[in-house]
Amino acid sequence: MLVASVVTVVAFLAWLTVARLPWFTGVVLVVLILVAVASITLAAVQPRATVEARLLLFLGVAVTLLVAGEMQRRRLADSGDDDRAGRRWPYRIAVGLALFVALACIPAAAWDFNDDGFVPSAEELGPLPGGIGLRGAGSDAECGTGRCAVSYTLVGGPGESAEEVARRLWGHLASKGWPQPDGGRSCRPAGWLLDTRETCVSISAADGAARLTLEGGRPYPRLQVPAASRVRPTSPAHVGVVRMPVSCVADPSPHTRHRISMMTFPNGLADS
Repeated sequence: MLVASVVTVVAFLAWLTVARLPWFTGVVLVVLILVAVASITLAAVQPRATVEARLLLFLGVAVTLLVAGEMQRRRLADSGDDDRAGRRWPYRIAVGLALFVALACIPAAAWDFNDDGFVPSAEELGPLPGGIGLRGAGSDAECGTGRCAVSYTLVGGPGESAEEVARRLWGHLASKGWPQPDGGRSCRPAGWLLDTRETCVSISAADGAARLTLEGGRPYPRLQVPAASRVRPTSPAHVGVVRMPVSCVADPSPHTRHRISMMTFPNGLADS
């Protein structure tokens, strides 16, 4: 909201340096305010659309100033009221900066940060269910190529087991719109259109303790196994162990490395 307000005020002040029609200046002010309101509304309705809201703001301001300048020039073309070039520079600078930010800076930044990981905040989970708390301030955050992760210890109510804590927290996340967990992990987009990164939640219960891991960064590749290759072993004797390199998944997290480092296949497949 602060960014939208500042940009709108600066754009209007730049317009005043070339304004010659008082009634038309009022129209320009109203349009600039509408652009700012549209940007703020988009960010409020779609909290993940921060990048898109700023793009709408700067692009809307640039287009408004350009159209207003051209319309005023045509109306004054026959009156001989040619504005001095020196007073046009603030207007031109404002239009140029708005276009530069909208068409160059914001898309370039979106392209760049889509390759960067980020540490999600625990606040994205919303208020935790009663009796469940987080221990630790997330100081053990780790970042790799394209992803960052942070872990917390989950604390439940008196006498509540780690499995019960994990089950209650998964139910809470489902009620907040998180997808159903797949392999102990649930992911959803971190951005809207330009920001293609994702936020993932992992909850584990081992050694009598529940642990929450938050990851942020570019999505993992979704590998689909063809139906023909899904072979069900008929007995333990037909099961072999094969080690797969972790490079088959882009920048796997510690949990992913553990899951894919040991996989079982029929002996015929393991030996091939």
